[in-house]
Amino acid sequence: MATIERAVLKATIGSAVEVRNIFTCEITEVGADTSELLWDVYMEDLVTNVCDFLHTSVHFYAYDVYQLQAGQWVLLDEVTMDEDGQVGTEAILNAAAVVFIGKAEGIRHMGRKFFSGLSEAMVTGNAVPGAYAANLATALSSYIAPVTGIGGGTLVPGTVDKNGSFWPFVGGVVSSLLGTMRRRKPGNGI
Repeated sequence: MATIERAVLKATIGSAVEVRNIFTCEITEVGADTSELLWDVYMEDLVTNVCDFLHTSVHFYAYDVYQLQAGQWVLLDEVTMDEDGQVGTEAILNAAAVVFIGKAEGIRHMGRKFFSGLSEAMVTGNAVPGAYAANLATALSSYIAPVTGIGGGTLVPGTVDKNGSFWPFVGGVVSSLLGTMRRRKPGNGI
């Protein structure tokens, strides 16, 4: 039986700025392919690919896993990790970000992820040069592509609508133009 789960990826920029991204997936456990194992494979692949274009001051340290139960997100686990950005030189403003958009079928079924903490080496003006397009495409694929475990369990990325229905991603886009991260008031969402 499939469950709908989400992971809240936690990072810091320069040990001072807290960053969060939410990833929603449909999990089907089979045999030894548990939710924990599938999330680990998905998050490690995603973070490793994202770190290839982030400044060395960015540090991913954990993600919380929640499960949708009767319309409420229930915390299952916090998983620690230790991944850092890989690009040196000067960092650009924290508000500037590479934006990944996962697209599902239907109207307005999409998910956006903002990854800030970019290095000047990865940016020309307000865009990412074409030389880094392959890096961005690999990271986007890590965000939208399903994961299949050795035993046949699956983790399918997507989005949940206001009715609690899951919509799997069927494609995605990453723009070479930089976006701007949204700011939220403390206590009013992630």
